[in-house]
Amino acid sequence: MDVELAYGDDKIRLTLPDTVTVDEYAPVTVGQPPGREEFLSGLNESDVHALSSDDILIVVNDAHRNTPTALVLTWLEEVVPGLLGRASFLVACGTHAIPDENQLSRIFGEHLSGIADRISCHDCDDSQSMKSVGSDHFGCEVRFNRMIFEHEAVFIINSVEPHYFAGYTGGRKSLTPGLADRATIERNHNMANSLEAAPLKLEGNPVAEHLYELLKMLDYKKFLTVQIVLDASVKPAAFFWGNIDDAFNRATRVADQVFARKIDRQYNAVLMEIAPPLDRSLYQIQKGLENNRSAVKSGGAAVLISACHDGVGNREFYDLANKWDFDTNKSNDGKLHFGSHKLSRVIGMRRDFDVFVHSEVEDSDVRQVFYEPLDDIQAYLDTKISESSDYTVGVVHDAGSTVLKFEP
Repeated sequence: MDVELAYGDDKIRLTLPDTVTVDEYAPVTVGQPPGREEFLSGLNESDVHALSSDDILIVVNDAHRNTPTALVLTWLEEVVPGLLGRASFLVACGTHAIPDENQLSRIFGEHLSGIADRISCHDCDDSQSMKSVGSDHFGCEVRFNRMIFEHEAVFIINSVEPHYFAGYTGGRKSLTPGLADRATIERNHNMANSLEAAPLKLEGNPVAEHLYELLKMLDYKKFLTVQIVLDASVKPAAFFWGNIDDAFNRATRVADQVFARKIDRQYNAVLMEIAPPLDRSLYQIQKGLENNRSAVKSGGAAVLISACHDGVGNREFYDLANKWDFDTNKSNDGKLHFGSHKLSRVIGMRRDFDVFVHSEVEDSDVRQVFYEPLDDIQAYLDTKISESSDYTVGVVHDAGSTVLKFEP
């Protein structure tokens, strides 16, 4: 059997004997994406009343997400004329840098020029912009951007898809990490060192459960939202209106249908093709690994296939590896470091199976962040197949948008 995988601007072609079981998986795309009418069908009279407020704050994602914010704003203005002329806007940046002009243009599109003087951007290090809401179960203070308390109505635009340690994006993530202080975000993200934090998982996921704890510290039912499920081609698949918790939970069920593939077997090798834009760097490709790690047999191999033309992609991530010990899977100084989950999770997986990367990155740089380079996939598979009478291979196309969920 021949298998073809995208690799940068080229293709990798592999030939596997007929004795090998090969299963291929690909993401779902919607044939005819829902449009304006489907978007508005969930909008009821109470929602329109909230959107008609003279004192409304609209919270949006930053440019790191594909949420179709500008399109949503266009449709809302048609239903509630004058909304964009009176609303204030807040970009939920989390720990990301404040968006530049190009990024703001990507978020707001043609609306930017008319609303620019009413756009604020969350800064997780600006204590003056925060309001305390109490302490979480760690006994630590939790603070959120005070703007969400200062407006009569708050409307949140977000999208829902698998997230490798929070379970799903969307919903409560507009607030944490979106609008929380850095210390709260770090406490939450540090729990991602546990492999119980996994895509499509909410119960028993320490990160997701902490996010819900933080959400309940707010009067969250007053936050009106639309949660959008996008397909693998970043086209809308469904819209969900309501309060931020209810709309999010309904959206996750559709996100499962779009992104998840339930499987009843694991594989000796899982080939994970990383498609743009996640194929640019080692830092980004981890999403494909996280999405599909449950498909790999113990003692097997995950093979990430990505040209990674931008190299490592995140210098802090690379440098943090100098402080991390492979054998103990802990930092050399005994402290928790923000972002260390990117390293500890790979090491944790390597305790169970091999993790290879086929890329253009120097071997030494690949090993620096605890992956193993693999130059010749065909030769590797030929050797492994020759050693086994029942070798199995899973092939995941666009692994960053496809989640294999093993359910024996």
